[in-house]
Amino acid sequence: MRIVLAVSLLVAMTGCSRAKPIGLAIAGYNYTNRLIASFTVNDESGNGAWGGNVYLSSPTSGGGGGTCCVMLDSNAQKPVRLRVDWTLDEVEDSSGHTIAPEIKKQAWVTLNPPFPEDPQSFEVHFYPDGHVEAAVTRWPSSPRISLPENRKPTP
Repeated sequence: MRIVLAVSLLVAMTGCSRAKPIGLAIAGYNYTNRLIASFTVNDESGNGAWGGNVYLSSPTSGGGGGTCCVMLDSNAQKPVRLRVDWTLDEVEDSSGHTIAPEIKKQAWVTLNPPFPEDPQSFEVHFYPDGHVEAAVTRWPSSPRISLPENRKPTP
Protein backbone atom coordinates (compact mmCIF):
# COMPACT_ATOMS: atom_id res chain seq x y z
CA MET A 1 0.00 0.00 0.00
CA ARG A 2 2.84 2.41 0.90
CA ILE A 3 4.54 1.78 -2.45
CA VAL A 4 1.31 2.56 -4.29
CA LEU A 5 0.99 5.80 -2.32
CA ALA A 6 4.59 6.76 -2.99
CA VAL A 7 4.28 6.08 -6.72
CA SER A 8 0.98 7.98 -6.84
CA LEU A 9 2.63 10.94 -5.08
CA LEU A 10 5.43 10.87 -7.65
CA VAL A 11 3.04 10.85 -10.60
CA ALA A 12 1.02 13.72 -9.17
CA MET A 13 4.10 15.75 -8.28
CA THR A 14 5.99 15.37 -11.57
CA GLY A 15 3.77 16.49 -14.43
CA CYS A 16 6.77 16.22 -16.74
CA SER A 17 7.76 13.45 -19.13
CA ARG A 18 11.44 13.97 -18.22
CA ALA A 19 10.85 13.30 -14.54
CA LYS A 20 13.81 12.03 -12.59
CA PRO A 21 12.13 10.33 -9.62
CA ILE A 22 13.93 10.20 -6.32
CA GLY A 23 12.89 8.55 -3.07
CA LEU A 24 13.52 10.71 -0.03
CA ALA A 25 13.49 9.63 3.60
CA ILE A 26 10.90 11.62 5.59
CA ALA A 27 12.20 13.17 8.81
CA GLY A 28 10.15 15.16 11.31
CA TYR A 29 11.42 18.01 13.54
CA ASN A 30 9.16 18.75 16.50
CA TYR A 31 9.58 22.16 18.16
CA THR A 32 6.15 21.98 19.85
CA ASN A 33 5.48 21.08 23.48
CA ARG A 34 3.68 17.82 22.58
CA LEU A 35 4.74 14.51 21.06
CA ILE A 36 3.50 13.99 17.50
CA ALA A 37 1.78 10.62 17.40
CA SER A 38 1.78 10.44 13.59
CA PHE A 39 2.02 12.61 10.48
CA THR A 40 1.40 12.26 6.76
CA VAL A 41 2.36 14.28 3.69
CA ASN A 42 -0.12 14.39 0.78
CA ASP A 43 -0.21 16.10 -2.59
CA GLU A 44 -3.25 18.06 -3.79
CA SER A 45 -4.77 14.87 -5.25
CA GLY A 46 -4.60 13.12 -1.88
CA ASN A 47 -1.68 10.79 -2.70
CA GLY A 48 0.76 10.64 0.14
CA ALA A 49 3.22 9.02 2.49
CA TRP A 50 3.38 8.38 6.24
CA GLY A 51 6.07 10.12 8.28
CA GLY A 52 5.80 8.23 11.57
CA ASN A 53 5.84 9.66 15.08
CA VAL A 54 8.08 12.52 16.24
CA TYR A 55 9.42 13.00 19.74
CA LEU A 56 10.29 16.44 21.08
CA SER A 57 13.33 17.92 19.34
CA SER A 58 16.47 18.50 21.35
CA PRO A 59 19.40 20.87 20.68
CA THR A 60 21.00 18.20 18.46
CA SER A 61 18.12 16.05 17.18
CA GLY A 62 14.90 16.71 15.28
CA GLY A 63 12.94 14.12 17.24
CA GLY A 64 11.94 11.77 14.42
CA GLY A 65 13.72 9.05 12.57
CA GLY A 66 13.53 8.63 8.83
CA THR A 67 10.72 6.67 7.23
CA CYS A 68 10.53 5.71 3.58
CA CYS A 69 9.66 7.39 1.28
CA VAL A 70 8.38 10.52 -0.40
CA MET A 71 8.87 10.25 -4.16
CA LEU A 72 9.71 13.55 -5.79
CA ASP A 73 10.74 14.78 -9.23
CA SER A 74 14.28 16.12 -8.73
CA ASN A 75 13.89 18.20 -11.92
CA ALA A 76 10.65 19.91 -10.84
CA GLN A 77 10.36 23.42 -12.24
CA LYS A 78 7.18 24.55 -10.46
CA PRO A 79 6.45 24.84 -6.73
CA VAL A 80 4.95 21.70 -5.19
CA ARG A 81 2.06 22.21 -2.77
CA LEU A 82 1.62 19.55 -0.07
CA ARG A 83 -0.77 19.01 2.82
CA VAL A 84 0.68 17.89 6.14
CA ASP A 85 -1.70 16.19 8.61
CA TRP A 86 -0.50 15.42 12.11
CA THR A 87 -1.78 14.33 15.48
CA LEU A 88 -0.45 15.80 18.72
CA ASP A 89 -0.37 12.99 21.25
CA GLU A 90 -2.36 13.13 24.46
CA VAL A 91 -0.54 14.25 27.61
CA GLU A 92 -0.85 12.23 30.80
CA ASP A 93 0.01 13.16 34.37
CA SER A 94 2.28 11.01 36.54
CA SER A 95 -0.74 8.85 37.50
CA GLY A 96 -1.54 8.05 33.88
CA HIS A 97 -4.62 10.28 33.70
CA THR A 98 -5.11 12.22 30.47
CA ILE A 99 -4.70 15.94 31.13
CA ALA A 100 -4.69 17.02 27.47
CA PRO A 101 -6.46 15.07 24.69
CA GLU A 102 -5.08 14.12 21.31
CA ILE A 103 -5.38 16.98 18.77
CA LYS A 104 -5.52 16.57 14.97
CA LYS A 105 -4.00 19.37 12.87
CA GLN A 106 -3.42 20.22 9.22
CA ALA A 107 -1.30 22.71 7.26
CA TRP A 108 -0.31 23.33 3.65
CA VAL A 109 3.35 23.77 2.69
CA THR A 110 5.04 24.69 -0.58
CA LEU A 111 8.33 23.27 -1.79
CA ASN A 112 10.12 25.63 -4.15
CA PRO A 113 12.60 24.15 -6.63
CA PRO A 114 15.35 23.88 -7.52
CA PHE A 115 16.19 21.08 -5.10
CA PRO A 116 19.76 20.37 -4.00
CA GLU A 117 21.93 18.08 -6.07
CA ASP A 118 21.65 14.47 -4.87
CA PRO A 119 18.89 15.13 -2.30
CA GLN A 120 18.42 12.51 0.42
CA SER A 121 15.93 13.89 2.94
CA PHE A 122 12.44 15.38 3.00
CA GLU A 123 12.19 17.36 6.26
CA VAL A 124 8.99 18.49 7.94
CA HIS A 125 9.43 21.11 10.68
CA PHE A 126 6.57 21.57 13.20
CA TYR A 127 6.70 24.94 15.01
CA PRO A 128 5.18 25.96 18.38
CA ASP A 129 2.80 28.46 16.72
CA GLY A 130 1.24 25.67 14.61
CA HIS A 131 2.86 26.46 11.28
CA VAL A 132 4.80 23.84 9.34
CA GLU A 133 7.71 24.13 6.93
CA ALA A 134 9.11 21.49 4.59
CA ALA A 135 12.49 21.24 2.91
CA VAL A 136 14.37 18.92 0.58
CA THR A 137 17.97 18.56 1.75
CA ARG A 138 21.11 16.68 0.86
CA TRP A 139 22.00 15.95 4.50
CA PRO A 140 19.83 15.91 7.62
CA SER A 141 19.63 19.42 9.05
CA SER A 142 20.27 20.52 12.60
CA PRO A 143 17.15 21.70 14.43
CA ARG A 144 16.13 25.22 13.35
CA ILE A 145 15.23 26.30 16.89
CA SER A 146 17.56 26.07 19.88
CA LEU A 147 15.70 24.06 22.51
CA PRO A 148 16.64 22.94 26.00
CA GLU A 149 17.82 19.40 26.59
CA ASN A 150 15.42 16.88 28.22
CA ARG A 151 12.17 18.73 27.44
CA LYS A 152 8.99 17.06 28.65
CA PRO A 153 5.56 17.14 26.95
CA THR A 154 3.15 19.69 28.43
CA PRO A 155 -0.57 20.33 27.78
